[in-house]
Amino acid sequence: MGGMNAPHAQPLRQDPTELDLMILNVLREGAQSAPLLAESLSQSHERVAVDEVRLRLVGLASGGLARPSGRASRLSEVEADEPALLAPQQAAPLWEITEEGRAFVEAHDGVALAPYDDRDVGLEEEVDEERDLAGLVVLLVIALLTAVCASYSLLTAGGVLGG
Repeated sequence: MGGMNAPHAQPLRQDPTELDLMILNVLREGAQSAPLLAESLSQSHERVAVDEVRLRLVGLASGGLARPSGRASRLSEVEADEPALLAPQQAAPLWEITEEGRAFVEAHDGVALAPYDDRDVGLEEEVDEERDLAGLVVLLVIALLTAVCASYSLLTAGGVLGG
């Protein structure tokens, strides 16, 4: 029902903001509440307000890129003095990325992942090079040991060594 007039069927009307891409990237790792998203994003960038994250989540949901998971964050209950008195609407809903959202982020990966990958650039290549060098050293030691053993066997069989 609703066809193309349904909000979730419409693509984003504007280009995604950097904040939208960062939110989707964090959601790729798992469902999170708006307060946890704001905290995560504030650690890697300038402070992000929870209300701004909620607004962007609603915008992403209207574009079909994110959705409420139907679960609530237990963080609110842990922080409350009396968990039994916590009203259900006070628990922060968890948000998750949709398959469309994953595809969208993957199409924009270079933009979205750049801030997170800056600290790890080249790390994997460096580890691979070290592993390759270690493997080469092991092969050279085995070849040297084989040559020494073969030489000893030939010299012993020829009577040169061992009398």
